[in-house]
Amino acid sequence: MIPTEIKKTEDEFISKLTANGVKYTLKETLDIGNNIKIYSIRPDYDTYYYQTKTTKKSICLHFTVGHIKSDISSLSAKGNHVSVSYVVDRSGRIYELFPDTYWSYHLGGNAVGKNEVMSKQSIGIEISNYGPLTLSGENLLDAYNKVYCKLSESEYYYKHPYKGHDYYASMTDIQTEAVAALVKYLGRKHNIPMNFMENDEPFASGEKAVAFKGVFYHTNVRKDKFDWPFGPALKGIIAACNNELPDKVESKSDATKTASVKAEPKPETKIEIPPQEQPEPQPVQPEVQPEAKPVQKTEPKPAPKPASTASQASSTTGKKSVFQSIIDGFLGLFRKKK
Repeated sequence: MIPTEIKKTEDEFISKLTANGVKYTLKETLDIGNNIKIYSIRPDYDTYYYQTKTTKKSICLHFTVGHIKSDISSLSAKGNHVSVSYVVDRSGRIYELFPDTYWSYHLGGNAVGKNEVMSKQSIGIEISNYGPLTLSGENLLDAYNKVYCKLSESEYYYKHPYKGHDYYASMTDIQTEAVAALVKYLGRKHNIPMNFMENDEPFASGEKAVAFKGVFYHTNVRKDKFDWPFGPALKGIIAACNNELPDKVESKSDATKTASVKAEPKPETKIEIPPQEQPEPQPVQPEVQPEAKPVQKTEPKPAPKPASTASQASSTTGKKSVFQSIIDGFLGLFRKKK
């Protein structure tokens, strides 16, 4: 497939999310900086990876030898368990096929350090790229013997003799930047150092492969593989990681947690606060000032005083009536004598 057709295929896939008859659902979209996005997509099954969390200490770069539709389809084949977390297309879109805390086989049975051990501790990134090209007259053919580009279209390939091939499909600038952004994002997230293998030779031993922390290539664990030759494309990724992206602002969020991260700042949590604040002032209980009925101070003591004065008044009136009766008695005797 020629590069212009590849671009159309990529645009069609992002719009329809269908490959080889399988429909994918867009779960999350995460911007990791500089308008580079991770699209978290899933088919309606999950039997192409293991839902077991493993500690990640390295990242492995592959290329797919195909276009995005065939890449996604083969890497999410039902029940296959051969896949990677991420695929990056030529347009710079990053597709997440499963959470990078889980794992799937991606290195092969004869991998240095053993397939299961190395697959569990590394995050696989597949770069959508046709890889090795073969010269035929004035054309360069892909691995399927179809014309990829003309020899005169040097922007689509680079010359690099490696493992029986003289030409390799190049990456686009935006694809290089997207891969570098993803590598740095994963490095921060999983505490993986930006320590790149210095060449594409296999690890000296299984122990060294297992102990390695950083970024390696499929060729570092497989002698029979040619992804990646240590040429312009791979050097471009390393240069972008080391020189450009450290100064750029990128998000630290996990694609799989984006929805929950976005949900927190939503007004829902803020809206709950005012109703709680309003009831608080209401219990400023001035109504409880019925307790302030200590205005009852008037009740107890002034009331007894009127009661005692009333009794005193009645006793004095009683004294007066006694004296009056004595006087009246004397006056009566005096009148009789007369």
